[in-house]
Amino acid sequence: MIQPSDGDRADGTTATSSRREVPDVAREALELQRLADEQGIAIRLIGSLAIAARSPRSRHLLSDLGRRPPRDIDLVAYSREERRVSALLTGRGYVLHPVVSHSREWGVKRLIYTHPQHAYKVDVFLDQLMMAHTVDFAGRLEHEAQTVPLADLLLSKLQIQRITDNDLIDLIVLLAEVDVGDAPDAIDRRRLEAVLGGDWGFWYGALESAFAEQPALPDEVRSVVADRLARLRSVIRDAPKTTRWRLRARVGTRAPWFEVVADIDI
Repeated sequence: MIQPSDGDRADGTTATSSRREVPDVAREALELQRLADEQGIAIRLIGSLAIAARSPRSRHLLSDLGRRPPRDIDLVAYSREERRVSALLTGRGYVLHPVVSHSREWGVKRLIYTHPQHAYKVDVFLDQLMMAHTVDFAGRLEHEAQTVPLADLLLSKLQIQRITDNDLIDLIVLLAEVDVGDAPDAIDRRRLEAVLGGDWGFWYGALESAFAEQPALPDEVRSVVADRLARLRSVIRDAPKTTRWRLRARVGTRAPWFEVVADIDI
């Protein structure tokens, strides 16, 4: 379960140090999920808040390694429930950002909500996380009660083309908590193979980002993380490849293998 802080702001300041008083980000995420559950809406956390929620033994590493506290709430929902999700958020005082509202006309499956009294935003990805690479959540949100499945959490970090220190710390914490494998409580190896074995660009990027330089780790977790990173690399490298993957592999880096993600100024 997410552990909200007492009085701390998402940006590390206190509520009294800003002109806008806001509820704790993690607490607000829990409240949104509670309301969604009451209404039978499948909303699942993704991102750093989700990794913290799924890493009770290791989440202390987020702050120990200098990870910036999450500033936003990232959620995944189904597009068929878009109206219900919108009603839930607007009923709580959130407003759909006009830039994203206009982009919906072009088929962008992402909603961004802001609140006049909150210093953070709520990102809602519908059906897919479409960033540098795409993670499809069709039929996936029913697998877990609070977050997207562990494999999807990992894929959401591996898809990042230019991984930041914060993203790398998230990746390390997740692997410090759980291994890659076939056990029910592991990061599902078969899911990783199915996604990465069908998309050469994603496979190529994941192989790079999974082995970026590690931040300093306590001795007691260093070997665990190193072993799991090695296992992850083997899964990525040896994933069974589809014909589509093999055809794209012939082109290699002569053509762009990831989507350029444009920043949205909120």
